[in-house]
Amino acid sequence: MAVIQKLRNSGWVAVVIIVALVMFVVGDWISGKNSPQGDENRDVIAEMNAEKVREKELLEIANELYIAEKENDPEYEITEKNRGELFQKAWNQLLKNKLIYTQIKKAGIEVTDEDYNEMMVGIHPDESIQGDPSFQTDGKFDPKKVESIFRQAKGNAQMKARLADYVRKMKENELTVRYSTYFSKSSYKTKAEKKYEYIASNQSVTGKIVSLDINSIPDKEIKATEDDLSAYLEDYKEKYKSNQEVRGFKYVVFDIVPSREDTMYAIKTAQSTAEGMKAGSPDTTTATPLVSRADLPKDAPLEISEVVWNSPMNSVVGPLYKEGKFYIWQKVKEKADTVAFVKASHILIPLSGQLPDGSNIKDSIEAFKKAQEVYGMIKSGSSMSELAGKFSTDQGSARNGGDLGWSNPNKFVPEFANFCKSAAPGQVGLVKTQFGFHIIKMVAGPDNTKISFVQNEVEITPGQQTVKIVDEKCRSFKNSIKSDFDKAVEKAGTLPRISKDFTTDQKTIPGIEAAADSRTIMYWLFDNKRAVGDVSEVFAFSNKQVIVKIENIKHVGYATVANVKSEIEPLVRERLKARKAADKLTKALETAKTAEALASSVKGLVTSLDGVRFGQNFIPQLGQELPVLGAAFGAKEKSTTIAFAGRNVAAVFFLDKRNNVSVPTSILNTQDQMDFMSQPQYLANRISEVLTKSANIQDYRYKFDWNQ
Repeated sequence: MAVIQKLRNSGWVAVVIIVALVMFVVGDWISGKNSPQGDENRDVIAEMNAEKVREKELLEIANELYIAEKENDPEYEITEKNRGELFQKAWNQLLKNKLIYTQIKKAGIEVTDEDYNEMMVGIHPDESIQGDPSFQTDGKFDPKKVESIFRQAKGNAQMKARLADYVRKMKENELTVRYSTYFSKSSYKTKAEKKYEYIASNQSVTGKIVSLDINSIPDKEIKATEDDLSAYLEDYKEKYKSNQEVRGFKYVVFDIVPSREDTMYAIKTAQSTAEGMKAGSPDTTTATPLVSRADLPKDAPLEISEVVWNSPMNSVVGPLYKEGKFYIWQKVKEKADTVAFVKASHILIPLSGQLPDGSNIKDSIEAFKKAQEVYGMIKSGSSMSELAGKFSTDQGSARNGGDLGWSNPNKFVPEFANFCKSAAPGQVGLVKTQFGFHIIKMVAGPDNTKISFVQNEVEITPGQQTVKIVDEKCRSFKNSIKSDFDKAVEKAGTLPRISKDFTTDQKTIPGIEAAADSRTIMYWLFDNKRAVGDVSEVFAFSNKQVIVKIENIKHVGYATVANVKSEIEPLVRERLKARKAADKLTKALETAKTAEALASSVKGLVTSLDGVRFGQNFIPQLGQELPVLGAAFGAKEKSTTIAFAGRNVAAVFFLDKRNNVSVPTSILNTQDQMDFMSQPQYLANRISEVLTKSANIQDYRYKFDWNQ
């Protein structure tokens, strides 16, 4: 087991070159070289509307988002966590561009600069603008404040970036609303539709229904043939149509867990490493650059900022265990910088607007009173972390209990900066800025130190003997499979994991924690050569070994009976039972002339109906049996229908009376009313769903490292 030494320059120094993002992911072009599609398609991340989407398109959008994040927050860094978030946002934007905005452009719909100015400061400003506290004075929309904020943004890069993002989102939303409104206005009801709706809502029938529950038919009398399954699938083929590649599979996971001996070896190695660092000269070749407290990533271990930082020069800290590793640090260089950094927490009470607890600040007078109240609570010993989540409108810091981290006070607005430069650790103050009232607590600082340090890691990993034991067990299982995977699983005394509907847009396979390991299995699963029944070779990963068996393959398009047999077979059996029950009623009708006689003959149920309307979509005591309900309204007065097979019952309707209604001319000539399903916002969601579904998106992002 070797010591792992890592120099994390990208982690300790803020990334300032925009092209770094492209460099950060462009290496993944190589990861597509094993794609079953071939080299010419190795950079294809998706197919939609029969068009191949190349990785470059996504990178360009991700790059734009990165620039916006960096301008909005100069301390923004690419980490394992936010990298995934960044690329997911880029993917969502790509879908909008390809599917929605393309259609909007074809429709000739646009938002001009004149439109936007009207929405912001015109006679009738957009509702979202009017309701935004940032553009209000004493709780009321203030166009002059809007103009003032935009003027200020010209000289403030951070504010300018936020406003640019605000404008972009607002324009996109307005385009979507106009497009969906275009659809809502083009939808209308014909007179025939209005007539049908009126009759369905007002016409009623009176009579009796004799029903026979399908569960009265014994299971042994029902046998679903291939023809029955095929007929059912033909009737419901759209329901089972697949818009993407789907795999169903079973897999067995053999975890490689470090033994006690492996752990003891790691401890000894870590201790030996620490002793060696203490005895020898510091290895500055693997040290980090000089960094300030503010340069440390937000997820850096506290041991660095609180122990290593204050330790004597060349002293060794550790080994310290954390998440399967032992860490050892050594400070190798220290230097005083011209900038002193401080660590502060704050709670922001705006001059007007709503607070997170739901209370509303009407004006600056109320804001000051609330700020004094919160300030008093902090001075009395209340937790600033808890109060920040309740009162602060600075959402970024509020999520961290008000913590602003180590920062350069010169980056704050003057009033805030002056307090931070003069306050002692632990001191609490109340200041007013252009953003509102701030309750500030000085946590630590000022500190103008920069240090360089070495970080060594010793990971607790399985030793050769541990791996050998698991490998032998896994190979033995593989050799025992032969033709029956399930029997081999039973013989091995293990439990298989099952994934029924796995698609390419899923990032990881349950039980396979490492995204790279999941991608390796997904390459195999979605290879065009795969067939149902295929069993993989052993996937040997660092901490587990996996064997997979393909249970089901659904290609894009209509399903086959083999694809959905397990799903539809119970439904087909219910359909056959309903038909069997209907046959039983039909035979009994040859002699039974009344509802009561028919029910007695088949041991069914008589339900009296009085004024049942078609528009209510259900039958009392029987539920939503639309075929039966339709038969009732299609029958003649004083007649008996044939037996109908419903969903849970078969039934015969004895119709006594129908209250025929005439449709008033006023109903046919009424103007269409805007119902919920015609509202632009509802239509926008439906349009997005339809465009996404019809695009037949094939998602190949699983092949790329940045999709984690």
